[in-house]
Amino acid sequence: MTTTLLAIDDSKTMRKVLEITFSGDTYQVLLAENSQQALEKLRAERPALALIDANLGSAGGGYDLCQQIKREAPGVGVLILSSKQQPYDKARGASVGADEFMDKPFDTQQLLDKTGALARRLAEQPPAAARPAPAPAPAPAPAAPIAAASPRPPVVTPRPAAPAIGPAPARPHVQTLVGGPAAPAPAAAPAPPPAPAPAAAPAAAAAAATAGNGEFAERLAGLGLSKEQVDGVLSLSREVVEQIVWEVVPTLAETIIKEEIRRLTAE
Repeated sequence: MTTTLLAIDDSKTMRKVLEITFSGDTYQVLLAENSQQALEKLRAERPALALIDANLGSAGGGYDLCQQIKREAPGVGVLILSSKQQPYDKARGASVGADEFMDKPFDTQQLLDKTGALARRLAEQPPAAARPAPAPAPAPAPAAPIAAASPRPPVVTPRPAAPAIGPAPARPHVQTLVGGPAAPAPAAAPAPPPAPAPAAAPAAAAAAATAGNGEFAERLAGLGLSKEQVDGVLSLSREVVEQIVWEVVPTLAETIIKEEIRRLTAE
């Protein structure tokens, strides 16, 4: 009896090797180079076995094709051809329904033995369509009838809710003292007196300080100084006096004003 075998590999050399390996009266070999060709020949020829390159088209592409074949034809035995560089993924192979695997490069006789054993194992199993269906689950017990005597709870029609009353407008808080007259409002503090202009004080002080320049000029003349020299000394002394007054008088005026304000507020 001839077994139809579908070999899928994107390498032309590997397809030729598989064709030579399974040549003879035992197998009828069908070749495909991609998933689309493989599915077309699967539907047309109904092979018993499929040998799929694990990395068909892309890494792990053979596992996806195995899943498609098992979905369309669960009775087809699938052998994944993996490699030493990319070993067989047992977890993924089991999830897609792969039956066997073989690493490339392989020994020809070992591949023939493993493929023959897979074919015999599948032949001993009943066809997928004729496999006994699992026993139906026992029918669930009928639900207990609702007791007629159990009264239904009365239906209470909810009354329309009263319109929500908005919060009363806030009133200004007025503190009322009980048992005595209202406390009088505090009297306003007296306004501070206007500060005197500081410019006049330094000028007046400078004038007062230099009022005795006549006596000072006579003393300078007695020293044998000329009139021009006496005028220069007098001018210099006036500038010095004004500078001292401008530095001292503003501070003194500020102190006097503060004391006056303190006295008025204390009264």
